[in-house]
Amino acid sequence: MRLKCILSVYAFFLFWGTIALFVFPSLLVYFVVYFFVKYPQDYFQYLSSVIYRIFFKLLPVVDLKVHLLDDMPQGAIYVATHQSSLDYPILGSFIKKYLTVTNLNFTKIPFASYVGKLIGARALNKNNLGEIANMYEELEEILKDNRNIIIFPEGTRSDGSQLGRFKKGAFRLAMKTGKPIVPIMINGSAKILAKGDPCFKTTNKTLVEVTMFPPIYPKNFENEIEMLEHTQSILKY
Repeated sequence: MRLKCILSVYAFFLFWGTIALFVFPSLLVYFVVYFFVKYPQDYFQYLSSVIYRIFFKLLPVVDLKVHLLDDMPQGAIYVATHQSSLDYPILGSFIKKYLTVTNLNFTKIPFASYVGKLIGARALNKNNLGEIANMYEELEEILKDNRNIIIFPEGTRSDGSQLGRFKKGAFRLAMKTGKPIVPIMINGSAKILAKGDPCFKTTNKTLVEVTMFPPIYPKNFENEIEMLEHTQSILKY
């Protein structure tokens, strides 16, 4: 148990230490291009993806295997299964020009909130209807600009034994905008880091497999529920 916690501490400092190493060069690039491009955060986000790849290479408990589509669609809603807080950097290592919605509240730390926005994360208060409405407007604009969204439709992390019930938000957004859903299965991260436990569950190298499925187009479905159920059937463990 002690070794697992020591390894968790190592992972914590590895992740944030790597981010600290890159954050200032990334911010410099961001401010240099800020007045010349519509989305200067793309450059910051690209450097973040490099950080994530370095992190997983240096983390001894993760054996990450990623199976992507040869042609990943842009202007798509990527919906993924969710087993661990490791899932965020996993997806951020290969999806570009994205925005993701999270329940993690990092807004109380000003610098972390600012960096989080640049990385592409938005903290959402599910109890604030006005905030939810504003978020959906932003997501629609993102998709109209042919950019991507990452959503965990279960809404929270599972233990990896079975898929949680999907929320309707991603599918309602797809039906409204006509943009495709791209299902992604992340399987194995719950074996490393469980919800509510700060320590790793193992010290052994553990397979985390990521499989991306072909896009699902809303025009082929009568409504959001039908699309949701079809996507859920694809992602069942």
